[in-house]
Amino acid sequence: MNAHFSTDSSIVNNIDENKNIKNNEIYDNADDNAAYEDKHMSNNQGCYLSSTILPKHEQSCRFLSIHTQDDLCQDNYYQEKLLPLDIFKLGGYNLLSKTNRFDNNKPDSLYAAKHTLIEDEQLSTEPHPKRIDIKILTDDEKTHASASPDFTEQAIKDSSMEHIEQTAQTYPISNENSIKKDIGLKSYARSSLCNTKYYPRTLYRDAIKQIDIDSNGLFKKYVLEKMAKDLKRRNLLESSIDLSATYSNIRRYTLDKLSSLLNDDLIDSDVLITPGMSISDLRLTFISNKYFFKKLRDNCNQIAEDTRATPSDCLSHVFQCRIIFNISNHLNSANTRVKFYPQKNKFLQELKELIIDTISNLPNNIIYAIKNINQRNIVNALFSKIHGVLISKLLIKNLKSLPNNENKFSGRFHDNLNLLNDFLAKIGNLVRVSCIFHDGVFLPNESTVEKLSKYILSDMYGIPSVVHKSLNLCDESIHKSQGSSCNIELPSESMDPKREKTRNDCEHAQVKTTSLIKNTHQSKQHIITKELNMRYYYKINLFTADLTTIYETAIKKINIDNNKTFRNSLLKKIGSYIASKGIIESSINLSRTYSNVCRYVLDKVSPYISNIITTTDTLITPGMSLSSIKNNCISNKSFFEKLNKKCEEIVESINVIPDYYFSIIIQNYICDSNKSLKISQKKTKLYPEIKSLITETISNLPNNIIHELKKFNQSETVNGLFLDIHSVYAQKSLIRNALLLFNYNKLPNNDPIANLDLLNNLHTKLLNQVILSPILHEGKIFFPGESTAKLLSKYLLLDMYNIPFKFHKKLVPYKHISDNILMNDCEKNSTTLINTSDNIESASLAKPVLIPHKSSKWNPDLISSSIIYEEALSLADIDKGDFENSFVDKIKNYSTVKRYSIKKEEINVDLSITYYRIKNYISKILQPFFKKIEERIKPVCNMTMDEYRLSYISNEEFFDKLRKFCTKTVTGIKNISDSKLNDMIQNSVRLEIKEFKTIIIRSRRKILFRSDLEKLLTRNIMNVPEMIANAIKLIPLDKFLEKQFTRFDNMYVDNSSLLKSKSVFSYVQKKVTNDHLLNVLVDKISIEMIDKAGKGNSIKGTVMRKIINSYMVCNKLSTYKYIRRLIREDLPTLDKIVDNIMIIRNDKIEIADQETKCKILDKLESHLIQAAIRSYNESCVKKYKSHKSRV
Repeated sequence: MNAHFSTDSSIVNNIDENKNIKNNEIYDNADDNAAYEDKHMSNNQGCYLSSTILPKHEQSCRFLSIHTQDDLCQDNYYQEKLLPLDIFKLGGYNLLSKTNRFDNNKPDSLYAAKHTLIEDEQLSTEPHPKRIDIKILTDDEKTHASASPDFTEQAIKDSSMEHIEQTAQTYPISNENSIKKDIGLKSYARSSLCNTKYYPRTLYRDAIKQIDIDSNGLFKKYVLEKMAKDLKRRNLLESSIDLSATYSNIRRYTLDKLSSLLNDDLIDSDVLITPGMSISDLRLTFISNKYFFKKLRDNCNQIAEDTRATPSDCLSHVFQCRIIFNISNHLNSANTRVKFYPQKNKFLQELKELIIDTISNLPNNIIYAIKNINQRNIVNALFSKIHGVLISKLLIKNLKSLPNNENKFSGRFHDNLNLLNDFLAKIGNLVRVSCIFHDGVFLPNESTVEKLSKYILSDMYGIPSVVHKSLNLCDESIHKSQGSSCNIELPSESMDPKREKTRNDCEHAQVKTTSLIKNTHQSKQHIITKELNMRYYYKINLFTADLTTIYETAIKKINIDNNKTFRNSLLKKIGSYIASKGIIESSINLSRTYSNVCRYVLDKVSPYISNIITTTDTLITPGMSLSSIKNNCISNKSFFEKLNKKCEEIVESINVIPDYYFSIIIQNYICDSNKSLKISQKKTKLYPEIKSLITETISNLPNNIIHELKKFNQSETVNGLFLDIHSVYAQKSLIRNALLLFNYNKLPNNDPIANLDLLNNLHTKLLNQVILSPILHEGKIFFPGESTAKLLSKYLLLDMYNIPFKFHKKLVPYKHISDNILMNDCEKNSTTLINTSDNIESASLAKPVLIPHKSSKWNPDLISSSIIYEEALSLADIDKGDFENSFVDKIKNYSTVKRYSIKKEEINVDLSITYYRIKNYISKILQPFFKKIEERIKPVCNMTMDEYRLSYISNEEFFDKLRKFCTKTVTGIKNISDSKLNDMIQNSVRLEIKEFKTIIIRSRRKILFRSDLEKLLTRNIMNVPEMIANAIKLIPLDKFLEKQFTRFDNMYVDNSSLLKSKSVFSYVQKKVTNDHLLNVLVDKISIEMIDKAGKGNSIKGTVMRKIINSYMVCNKLSTYKYIRRLIREDLPTLDKIVDNIMIIRNDKIEIADQETKCKILDKLESHLIQAAIRSYNESCVKKYKSHKSRV
């Protein structure tokens, strides 16, 4: 029996040899003076045998290295990194002593003598219980008294635990259990809550690690029977066999299979703590956790079935590599250790049965383990030590859910006392109702609440302890009276005037806090308003604020492939290939594929949800509870009807897309707990299935959203509907409407002073929206008070138009404008985007989503002929690897560098010029390849922009050719001459140290870096396919489209159609240039311009063009009309050449209808005429200048 210590130095636990899960370190080596070593192969048993000397009482087994840590990267669109679980990395357990003693040198903690644990006896419920002095139980002393009957009944009946703030209001704590205790806290020292774990379910892991494997000894007996001949030959005792490594591996296998369940946040929802509970009561909360054990039994049954269907060979890693027999030597203090290396296959079938038996009986074994688990583990599972106090882990969990506002204070703590007191009150409310463990389970008294709350406030927001004296936490009675004051009825004339106070120095605006309810006749609607403390103004970028709707948040939580259709199809088509590689089918992880499907679906429906939500947003009124708001979201019939219609349209558009476009959504690697397998070459068989999975997910999206919304807790509901703006939780719909108002009312020249009237008008409109938009405060819904609404609307206006705060005094709303006028005016300016849903969708979807930022004269020579892959390579970054570190090591002999290396200062070098040259070198190598293999993706009708970009990334044919080319290129790197490699290294390198220095790299020294350059080139050339794929994702959409589409008259038209028209342009230009009649008139027109200008005088360009275009050619036709007639003769040719024209509309590629095609051809005709006339004008001007120079 050895003493084992957990990662917390205060927790000590004695673990039985058969139950202990050992460290990753392996103690197989005996003393240096080994007695003998006998190695031979037994022909009968096939065992490799060796023996060494083992010190007495030394453990003889260790873990097998089951997991390997590989970084598996998705080499296309979605990058994945699948890492094995690390739940057995128990390096924190240190073997500190061979005896069962505590370390007295450790500081006082929960388990030190200063804080003795209470035994399994129910605490007295008197208000001031006496201190109970009891001894700490050892493993041999397992006395567990019965739990208190009242709590037992409650623990069985309760099935879930609400949020702590709600518990504080609704969960009644009886007087007999209201045990409060004063705890003397030490002086404040900063503590990090981020590193504190708050999951009680860790006790279940500990219980699994301590379950007894092979309790009936059948597996051990079977192993001994198979090794009977060896035992007899070596005269070994059966009792000396050590199978603890196999038992440990079975526990590890079990934990690995149950990792998803043990990581579920809901499994500890039934674990409740109330004042007055004994440790037996705490123990019973884990044993009576109905939700966990129901889930556990379901999972165990499934795992047992999967294991039974798994080939025995796949479980060979569970059986230990060697079997050890420990022979006691009475002559000295050492043990002789005899090792056998048997053939595993003869034990695997029985091992499989042992695993199945262990998993099947796991629920009962866990209950038994918890009943016998050390008391310290129970306390440690429910409480954490913060500032010397063992506080409930549930409190830590709720504290972490509070918003982090540390960056809002900017060091001005004394200027923000009101805001700090507000946060302190929230923390105090949580601390008051949270249990502490101090010789028992108690509630903290008011003095402890205040002090601990201030400490936690400092931890969370970085507030120095000197500010504590300036903070005031109202006691519980005052808090309750303040909470009830919100319900006082006041006549409208008794309202306190709101005061707005601005401090110029610190730009601080503060409003006096009042709470008000206007109650009219019972039949009239209640109007509930509330004034809030708003902190001083700081700029917020509203355009990057998280305005994700609650429905989009629900989509992210949807369970993809719930009926396992895709998974079953995968196993059916490539299951034999997977099994041949030794991977267990039942444990395959497809989470990356499901995540990609969810992301794809969200990208498809998000634009439509944003449009639909504008008119079908959830109705929120003052006085509503958060649960009522959530129910309104679920019962939003209008929203779900429109979403269902859009989903049907999306499914129709996806059906016409080729299956291979979705290949990138399938992960390249599949893996179980032990191995990973690349399936890139097998994905073609799964293209129809992944497409079917996507369409099925979109078709069922409304129902799935409703299902997920029902599971939302209060925090998720709040985050989906409200946004913290200037310390006010405002509706996201308010921010959307404010941004909509901004988009339709841009300031000319961005000058606020010149547009003061417009800003005041916008302020009035925005104020009207704010007044009618409910806010959330302390879990209740209110309308903002008048002063709060004015200040918030002013802040929003400053944010949107980027106006300095000093300008805020000039913003005064027009009080004489009535609400109706404001609403009508707002509707007019926003083209009824707020009130008419049909108009919204038609207005937003009828116009092209991708509109060129600026219009310019179109030129057919500007049509892009470059390749998107070549463009992506130019945007990719060089993979530096360890080149810079190696470079610094090789220049340490320089005197400048040596001086700083002696001081052990960090030295950074600027090698940007070298990287630039390497990038150019790689581009030149690949340029012939790009020219030879021009892989252009043809746009498909109804393809979205994301799908179009995705088609380039998933072009496996191109990337396969590119990989082969890169492999061939890398083989020739060693043949590159030294001079060419030397030219890549820059001559001067800048050192980024305290003082910027530059060193010169001579040519003779550059040869030292040849091997590093070869590695750098090899790595980057081999990574070119991945670099290109990743760079394509980052190319701005307008730049990406210009490689296949061209901005033409406020729309995007495909280049292939425009290139066809380019040939007509060339022909028309040539026709005008060669026209005999026009050529004859050039001299006459130039002479007329000279006569009009007079001798020695110049003529304006406008006059020149007028003379040229109006000059009569024949039959009363001017040059302009004559050229236009020539061009129109060839327009039918243009119509025949340009057949189907592809355009982009509504973020989709479409074939232009006849009307749009006619408009495009008309514009092409206009451009043709203009180009031809411009060319003829230039000829005449050139001739004019030639004649004038001779005069």
